[in-house]
Amino acid sequence: MKKISQISMVCALALNINANDLGTINIESSTIDDKYETVQSAISSTAVFSAEEVKEIDPQSVADILNKVPGVTTSLTGTDSFKVHIRGIDNQMYMGEKPGVAIVIDGVPVQETTGKINVDLDNIESIKVIKGSASYLYGNDALAGAVIITTKRPKGESFSSIEAEAGSFGTKRLALSTNQSFENSSLQLQGSLRDTNGYWDDAFVNIKSINGKYQYYIDDTSDITVGYDYTKRKTGDGNSVSGITEAQENPTSKGYYSYGGYYNSDLTKAFVTYSKTFANDSELMLRAHTYEDDKNYKLARYTKDMYEKWNQTGAKAEYKIPFEDFALMVGTDIQRNKTDEQGYTIATGALNSDFKTKEDINAYYTEIKYQPTDKFSTTLNIRYDDIKLAYKDKLDDSFDVDPDYDNTSYRVGFNYKFNDDLSMYSSISTGFRTPSVGQISANKELLADDPTYDIPSDIDVEKTYNYEIGIRGKNSYFTYDASIFQIDRKDYIGKIAGSYISSDEEEESGYDNVGDMRSRGFELALSTDKSKQISFDLAYTYLLAKFTDYTISQQQTDDGDRFTSDETFQDLNLSGNYVSRSPKHMINLTMDVKLSEQATLTPELIYKGSYYADEANAFKQGGYTVVNLKANYKVNDNFELFGRIDNVFDKNYFMFVNVNSSALATMEDATIRVAPPRAFYAGLRYKF
Repeated sequence: MKKISQISMVCALALNINANDLGTINIESSTIDDKYETVQSAISSTAVFSAEEVKEIDPQSVADILNKVPGVTTSLTGTDSFKVHIRGIDNQMYMGEKPGVAIVIDGVPVQETTGKINVDLDNIESIKVIKGSASYLYGNDALAGAVIITTKRPKGESFSSIEAEAGSFGTKRLALSTNQSFENSSLQLQGSLRDTNGYWDDAFVNIKSINGKYQYYIDDTSDITVGYDYTKRKTGDGNSVSGITEAQENPTSKGYYSYGGYYNSDLTKAFVTYSKTFANDSELMLRAHTYEDDKNYKLARYTKDMYEKWNQTGAKAEYKIPFEDFALMVGTDIQRNKTDEQGYTIATGALNSDFKTKEDINAYYTEIKYQPTDKFSTTLNIRYDDIKLAYKDKLDDSFDVDPDYDNTSYRVGFNYKFNDDLSMYSSISTGFRTPSVGQISANKELLADDPTYDIPSDIDVEKTYNYEIGIRGKNSYFTYDASIFQIDRKDYIGKIAGSYISSDEEEESGYDNVGDMRSRGFELALSTDKSKQISFDLAYTYLLAKFTDYTISQQQTDDGDRFTSDETFQDLNLSGNYVSRSPKHMINLTMDVKLSEQATLTPELIYKGSYYADEANAFKQGGYTVVNLKANYKVNDNFELFGRIDNVFDKNYFMFVNVNSSALATMEDATIRVAPPRAFYAGLRYKF
């Protein structure tokens, strides 16, 4: 007898079936593969987008999806790159710094600092956003949460599809995919192309990707999945402009040269996963993976050629078991990550930098859910990370460093179910970030020049503590999730003189734990029944993010020569100031208006409130409102047409503004990314 082609889903859901017998108990936070999604019994604020919802959004980047989540802000820093901020945890440096948010693709935290999330948008099965400190599952750098992306998996049916789109700025997109179901296996294959000239000068994206997964059903209780993805990316991020005058007169940044640009990347991903469900409804998952990113780009306003090879290999094991009134998950996460980087002066071809980094992580984690009554459940997560880092400078080994860190993260909370339509949740969770080996090596180099510099040879681990309480439920009108939160960020790691000073004053350019921050706020996700003629989704955020203890050595004079040390500095206490680029109010409102059984019109309103562009709070930026419009027409069950207009009213606004921390700075020194004007896109989908 032919086996049902969805047997792997049965294996994955076995624990969940048993959980239904136990009420709300459900071990769902797998770091390997979230094969089922539920937030009803969660103890912290999350948001989930299915493949169908991603398709309806028709995103040009992952940022288009994340902007629909309360508490999440994205700052576009290039055509294909952006920074993700959750609950006011902002990076004062917008280049070369980890985001403070774990970006997890198919269970693997992606080590990327350029702001590019290297995933094929046409290959997304689901996106899950965990808000608040999330190192209890994802370890280093999950200070403010995690964005978990699961790519498409084989399904229990045979079909193929084609999707094509074209639009403004020379945008073209084509995706071809097929899913085939066999006697004891299934296969998913996809090839895609994305291409755009971009709005800004020297802005372009060309992405070619081929990926697939093969799933073999060993027996009625186990399966094995093999996945492979090869992506070739060529991108020019375009350029920001310097100063308010240039932003008004030269919004496309014509004639500008960015600090880094023209990224060429060959990205290869491969993994194998084994899943087994046992007679007692316990489940075992094993995964091994390897990611390699071989890239080159221009650096320092196109004066240097940089070559980098990033390699991530690792393995995870996870075991879940349910009992009468509690459930248990135990897991281990082993990562071996390394980079090999060289830099050459373009004019002479001389090698001027050559170094390697290494990161070895051995982590162990557990989750316990206990349900003493039908209405009340508690959850405890604990993760221990042993992290060994190394920096080897092949041109001068006197600046080599090899620090070790160990850290324990946790989450504890409860969920109380008043009835089937209303529950309350609350939790406390922690996050951490280790100093980078580049920061430690830079301090070591400065101390070698002068041991009397007030620069630490060791930098403490940065930590966050997230507290939240919320309610989620539904009535005859709405489905809702509302929460209040507070995140305390301790020992923030940054430059002693603040972000982007214009001097090379040596002592002031070091790194230290420069201060603490606190974010408080309210988040609301509200939606209505999409089957109605008119429905809507609302995401609202109120955020108050301030420095609670923060002093920088602010530059007071500038002799006009970056390579001298004659500037003067003065300690400036910024405690009580607002965290830059953290607006108080954010709204994303999307409406679906069914014009007929086949046609739907979807207006979208995005509002971002005012914010400060600098740490000293001297430069306040006004908020903006943008309206987008989407349309969809289903010719039949297999064929549909779609289109969108971004920035319908051709609003002129700034997507990103940063002013450095020098006392001499004005808005003419600001780094500004001007938003694109009105843009049009149209496409089709056909399934056969």
